[in-house]
Formats: sequence, C-alpha cells, structure tokens
Amino acid sequence: MKRALLSLVLLAMLQPVPFPAFGQDGPTFPAGEKLIVGVVNDPPYLIKGKNGEWTGFSVDIWKAVDNELMVPYEFKEMKFSDLLDSLKNNRIDLAIDGFFLLAEREKYMDFTVPIGSTRLAVATLPDKMDHPWVAAVKIFFSWGIIKIFVLLFMALCLLGFLLWFIERVHNPEHFGGGFIKGIGSGIYWVGSTLASGVCFGISLKSLTARILGLVWMLACAVTLSALTASLTTSLTLSKNMTNTVSEETLRHMRMGGIEGSVEATVLEKMNGMPHTLYKTEEDAMKAVLNKETDGYLYDEITLRYYNDHDYRGKIAVYPTNMKRFSFAYGLPKDSPWRTKINIALMNLMERPDWVFLLKRYGIGQNFEEIPYAPFGRNSGMLMN
Repeated sequence: MKRALLSLVLLAMLQPVPFPAFGQDGPTFPAGEKLIVGVVNDPPYLIKGKNGEWTGFSVDIWKAVDNELMVPYEFKEMKFSDLLDSLKNNRIDLAIDGFFLLAEREKYMDFTVPIGSTRLAVATLPDKMDHPWVAAVKIFFSWGIIKIFVLLFMALCLLGFLLWFIERVHNPEHFGGGFIKGIGSGIYWVGSTLASGVCFGISLKSLTARILGLVWMLACAVTLSALTASLTTSLTLSKNMTNTVSEETLRHMRMGGIEGSVEATVLEKMNGMPHTLYKTEEDAMKAVLNKETDGYLYDEITLRYYNDHDYRGKIAVYPTNMKRFSFAYGLPKDSPWRTKINIALMNLMERPDWVFLLKRYGIGQNFEEIPYAPFGRNSGMLMN
C-alpha cells in the first residue's frame, strides 16, 4: 500500500505544471493567437497614416505598455459606435481610443486607469462666434472703462473750475473773459496735460494754481499708466483667450456630433435643439465646412489637433464650460487583462518621459492654461 501511494506521488510530481504566459497573476494566452485591439481614426489619440500605419498618443502609450506585457496583438479598425458595441459584446480584447469615464458605460465595459482629461468644445467656421475687433470694441465700451471715463470727465470739470477760480484774478489773459470762457480754458489746460503732459498756449501764474497743476500732472502719469496697462492686458487676453460657449448659445445653433459619443448624449438632452449625428469625424467636419451645420461638438484635444493640422485656417475652436472628462482605454466587462494593463500604465506614468509624451501631441496640461471667458447669456451647461 505504501509503495503504491509513493508511486502516485512520484507520478504527480513528474507531471508538467502549467504556468501563466505573462506572470503568475496574468491571463494565459493560447499560442498562435493575438490580442485584438480596436482602433478608430481619432487624432491625436489615434492617427491612421496613408500607408495604413497607426500612430498617435494612444498608440505610443500602448506600445510602451506592450513592451512590458510582451503580448502579440493586432489592430482592428472600426467606427466609434462599432467600437463600443464590440466591447459590449466581447468581440475585441481592448480599445485604445480615449473613452470618457461615464457611469452608463461602466455598466457594460471596464476602463483602465485614466490617462488624461479634457473638455468638450465646438468647431465652427472662423469668426462665426465673434470677430476679434468686435471683442476689442466690447472691452473698450465695457462698464468698467465707461466708469473710468466718467470719473475723468468729472475730474476735468472740477479741476477746470478750480483753475479758473484761482487764476481769474492773477491771469485774466488766459482765464478772464467771463465764466464760460474762463472755465473752458481751465478744462482745456487739464485735458491737454492729461493727454500729452503739457499745455501749449495757456500758462499758470499763481503759486497755488501751479502746485495744483503739478499734483494733477503726477496723478495723470499714474492714472494713464494704470489705464494703459489695464487695456493692454484686456486686449491681450481677448486675443489669446478662447471664449467658452454656453448652453444658451448652442441652442441657437445647428450642431453636429458623432453617433454613440458623449457629445451625442449632450445634444440629445438639449430638447428642441436641431442636431445631426454622423458616423465619422470627417463627415462631421465636412458638414461644418459645407455650412450644413453651424458647429461640431466634440473632444477639445481632437478639435485643437484638427485646428493646428488638417483644418488649419479653416475652422475655429471654442471650448464649452462643462466640467472636465477623464478618459481611459476600454476593455470588455471583467477583462482578465485589466490589472496587467493598469500596472504597466501606472509604471509608464511614473516615468519622467510621461510629460514629454503629453507635450509631443500638444496635450500638455490638457488646456488648463486657457482662461475662461463666458460666451453667451447663460453660463450653465447641460451635463450627463
């Protein structure tokens, strides 16, 4: 009996033990098969070259991840709506487009750790929203500037009266000739020194008037410097700052979006708003250029890429004031690859070259440096 038991133990020890293909806690992978990775043309995340080669932000990240996983894979191109459907029905192993993390999607798919964030934006024809000169005129005639001019006018009248009152006896040549003429000379002197720092043709003779004039000149120097700096800053910000688009503004536009996207959900929730959904980004952009729609609502990072590359000089991009959305890779529900990919992604993000990878594709700080300026009457925005 002991010999038979010992023989069984020895036989069991000689049997080969199956090990996972990629680590003790990783999924097994049958020989000869490949990981199916879904892709869609979505610059700068995924860019399909003329020779069919795939590049872009997401591709570079995936190649770095695969250097750690060491798994065979192949890209499978499809439309965005088909990409979501394939994840839902487990027809692909992974999709490396930038998917917004939404509760509704969490019901039928898994996400990796977030790899970035962005906000929604609108692509329109140039100057459709607001011409730069119009923005400058609005700043010049803003309530704050008007108040400054009102105060300056009051100061001109008050100082003009004081100079006439002081100089009318000592300086009748310039401040005599009646009340209106004398005050007019005083206002002229005050205005001339305000504009140029000096007044030719009218001089002050009394000590009191000269002291008052000197104080006014110093005040003018400080006031004009502050006013010039304020106007310059406002105009510079107006030129560099992208106006944010409100929900109220969008409701008066014919908008385009992509089927199955977050943008499509936002457009559909705006009851009564005319909109058209397209299968591809190219179709949505053509609709804007052909004036079939007034704008195209989509991810800001993608639209800014188009604005700097494929559609340079043909479109203008205006972000909305919605909250930021985090984006990540997508996997089928309960995917065995999720943990492995997440570890590889976090290892990549901890490396110093992660920042350079972001900047390479113009992502940088995901446009957080662009200031907000309310555009439209209602600054609120419909959210999911």
